[in-house]
Amino acid sequence: MKRIILFTILASLALPCFSIVTKHDVNKDKYLAKNVPEFLIDMPGEGHGVLIKPNWIVTVAHLIFSDYTGKEIVIHGKKFTIEKVIIHHNAKKPNSSLFEGDAKPLMDFMKTTSDVALIKLTEDVSHVQPIALYSDSDELGKEITAFGRGSTGDGKQGSIFETKRQKVLRTMTNRVDLAEGNWISITLDDNKNALELEGIDGSGDSGGPLIIEKNGKQYLTGLFSWDYVEGDLKSFKHGLYGGKSYQVRISNYINWLNETIKSN
Repeated sequence: MKRIILFTILASLALPCFSIVTKHDVNKDKYLAKNVPEFLIDMPGEGHGVLIKPNWIVTVAHLIFSDYTGKEIVIHGKKFTIEKVIIHHNAKKPNSSLFEGDAKPLMDFMKTTSDVALIKLTEDVSHVQPIALYSDSDELGKEITAFGRGSTGDGKQGSIFETKRQKVLRTMTNRVDLAEGNWISITLDDNKNALELEGIDGSGDSGGPLIIEKNGKQYLTGLFSWDYVEGDLKSFKHGLYGGKSYQVRISNYINWLNETIKSN
């Protein structure tokens, strides 16, 4: 389940979100998504976006590799033209010096940025339905379902970077174990707390949706963004049990999303 200086360098460290990494003792076929969610959009190159209005897609800012204005994006078999891309004003790139040595300065920096962007299409998407946004700030402890086409692996061996080329759509479940400020976070557990299809994001999953179901309705609550690292960056292995990743917290950006869409 990479990009500009931040995520290009982190890719070599296995740091950015990698596709769904699974439990080692569960049949891997159980993680295969039976259907592609209508709101899930594949971004140009890799990663994902989510249809939240008939002509608006939300994604993570680090997937905006170039000027996408006027370019085409395929949404469930149909081509649409991108009218504009609006990146959050607080989306920041770290200095290259942060990619050496202890991970803490880089992790501290990542927590201060806003990895979110909006894409406006020139016309409405009418053949699939958008997903509603989760606006409540009670995500902590709630179960989420997520999707991604990135790399895979399991909690014992970690994420296998080369598997991202398969572009296989997988799904997983987890629980939100942190919800503060810009971020929600999940951990890959291997104990009594682990869910049946416990998983965590892998390389190429960036922008993939985290979904909460409430009163029978699905809501977008997060977007896969980055992985948490402790210790030396060079020795980090992504996707092992106990690993943690951070996701864009949609509820924290509700006002920015709604106001930006309204004013554009």
